[in-house]
Amino acid sequence: MPLSDIEIAQAVQIASLLEASTAKPGNVYPNKSFKDLNYHHFLYSSAAVFPAFLNLEHKLVGEIILKGVKETHSFIRTNTNLGILLLTSPLAAAYVSLRQKNLISGKNEEELRKILQQEVSAVLKKLSKKDAELAYQAINHSKAGNLDKVEEGDIKDQVDLTLYQAMELAQSRDQIAAEYVSNFGLTFDFAYPVFKKNQNKFTRIEDAVIQSYLEILAEYPDSLIARKWGYDFAAVISQKTNNLLEKLKNIKDRQLREKEIRKFDDYLRSKDKKINPGTTADFIAAVIFLTILISGKKIINNWANWGE
Repeated sequence: MPLSDIEIAQAVQIASLLEASTAKPGNVYPNKSFKDLNYHHFLYSSAAVFPAFLNLEHKLVGEIILKGVKETHSFIRTNTNLGILLLTSPLAAAYVSLRQKNLISGKNEEELRKILQQEVSAVLKKLSKKDAELAYQAINHSKAGNLDKVEEGDIKDQVDLTLYQAMELAQSRDQIAAEYVSNFGLTFDFAYPVFKKNQNKFTRIEDAVIQSYLEILAEYPDSLIARKWGYDFAAVISQKTNNLLEKLKNIKDRQLREKEIRKFDDYLRSKDKKINPGTTADFIAAVIFLTILISGKKIINNWANWGE
C-alpha cells in the first residue's frame, strides 16, 4: 500500500534523525558540535519539517522547501536542513505523482526505483519560475553560509529563471544543484545501491550509514568543503576517505574499525575552520528517505530491531 502524506512526513523525519544521530566523521552528532551548531538543533529541525510534507498533492516543490525552512526556523536560528529539503522535496513530489497515477502498488523494489527516478526527472523538468522564487526565499531565509555571489542566477537577485534553470547554472559548484540536472543520479545510481549493499553487510544500521557516507565522500568531493576550502582540498579529503576505506577493508574487529573512523573524525575537526562534509550528510538523509519510499514502512521496523 502506498505511503500516505503523514507517512512520507514521518519518513523525512526518520531520515533526518538517523542521519544526525550517526557518528559520521566531520559532522555534528551526539556529543560532537560546532561553535554555532549542535545535535539538539538537528533534533528540533527534524521534528519541525513534518507539516511541510502534508497536502503534497497541492504543493509545488518550492512550497515544500520554503515551508520546511520556515518551520525549522520557527524552532532554531541556524541552517541545519536546507540541503535535505532541497533533496527530499522532489523525491516526495515524484512519489505522490506516482501515487496519484496508481503506479506504486504491485511494483517490486527495483521496478519502483526505476519509475520513481523517471518521475523525479519529469518533476524536475517541470519546475517553474514560481518554484525558483520560493526556493530562493527558502535559501535566503535559511541563512545558509558559504554561498558566494555569482554573476547569473544569484540567490539575492530577483528570479527570472525556472528552478531547473537556476540549478543548471549552479551545477559546477554545488552537488545538490548538479543532482537536479542529472535526474538525481548520485542518489539513485550510486548512493541507493551502496546503502542497500551496506544494509546487507552490517548488523547495525549506524554502521551501514557510516560506511555509505564514507563511500559517497570518497567518490564525490563534498561541495560544502569545496566552498570553504576550494575544490582541490575537497578532492584531497575524498582521497583521504578512500584511503580510510581501503584500511577498513582489512579490519574485522568493530572496536578497531571504530577507532580508525574516530581518528579520521578527529582530523576533520582539528582545524580552526572545521572540515565538515555537510553536503554528503544531506545525501545520506536523502538516500535513507528514498529507501523508505521504495521499501515502505517495513524497512523502518527492520532498522529499529537491528541488534536486538
